[in-house]
Amino acid sequence: MLSTNKERAIAALVMQGPQHRAALARSLSVSRTTVTNLVQDLIAEGYMADDGESPLKSTVKLTEKVGVLVSVVFWIDRTLISIASVDGRLLNSREIIENPHESGKVRLSHVAAPLSVMRAQLGDPTVRAGHVAVNTQINVRTGEVVGSAASSMWKGTNPLKAMGALLDAPICVENTARLAAFVEYERMGEPASSMAYVHLSHGITMGYVLDGALIRGGHGGAGELGHISIDPMGIPCECSNRGCLQQYVSTPAILARLRPILGEKAGVSDFVDAVNNGDHACVSLVEEIGEQLGVAMVTVTNLLDPEEIVLGGELAKVGAHLLEPLRRVVRRRGLPLSAHNVRFSCAGELASAQEMAAAAFRVIVHDEEIVESIVRSVA
Repeated sequence: MLSTNKERAIAALVMQGPQHRAALARSLSVSRTTVTNLVQDLIAEGYMADDGESPLKSTVKLTEKVGVLVSVVFWIDRTLISIASVDGRLLNSREIIENPHESGKVRLSHVAAPLSVMRAQLGDPTVRAGHVAVNTQINVRTGEVVGSAASSMWKGTNPLKAMGALLDAPICVENTARLAAFVEYERMGEPASSMAYVHLSHGITMGYVLDGALIRGGHGGAGELGHISIDPMGIPCECSNRGCLQQYVSTPAILARLRPILGEKAGVSDFVDAVNNGDHACVSLVEEIGEQLGVAMVTVTNLLDPEEIVLGGELAKVGAHLLEPLRRVVRRRGLPLSAHNVRFSCAGELASAQEMAAAAFRVIVHDEEIVESIVRSVA
């Protein structure tokens, strides 16, 4: 429990970011005089700074003396290492191009050296918490990689323990695609109270954001939409079920269906171009994909009743060609209360490195235990 005004002020900046003193006073439900005195004390101690304007208009922020946050995001072909102040301001970032066939163990070993240099450039501040996003299914409590063939590159690793040992700090761990859901949520001009983001790639992963919190499930397994069966007599899946969604609308499945139409070397980008240029065979195929995706989304809308469903990944660039058949199936087969009120859209550009890093830092400060540990380290 945070009891003193000093503790509450630091916690407010950690969770909400830099702000004017007047806003901080409202957040703490105290007078501006109380906040001014409190801020001046923390500035004198080196834990806070302002932008140098008049006291009533200046924005106050936490300094690196409080410590920093570290984020590491793993994609199939690159790794992003970022450092932020504990109030969320990006201080340093570096992207490493990786060999897509490199093992997870090697990927993890690539983090230590550049991170050490980045910290040195900031004066070697203390790391208060970290976030690691891995492109596979992972147990968020233990760090155990639990996926199957798609997770082979991470076999024999524990990203949670590895990053914890490297940073000597509490670590949040997440699936990379699910973290992208939080990016989409943050992009919304008027965020919905609930949003489901479906990432269409080698697997089909869904991120669900409810009231600003990314829902991970009890162990981090929430959102494995690719293993919802849309045909109990369909194609066998590696998970031992039949007719799983990813057997029909994942990147490998789509490429296999494309070969008779566009040739052996065609990629998803060629498919997107062909659809947007009106190629009849490709338009028919994407409509079929939309309908198959819609069957799975009926279950999602019935169970979760999201306000908005956002499609992401390279395939989402076909826009309405994919959305219309999906919407049609959900409207026809879903329960009216949810199916008739949910909105559908496609994401814009893929999440940038900066957006992914910012999302990781926002996820960290949603953890009350981590926020309290940061505050206690100062107070």
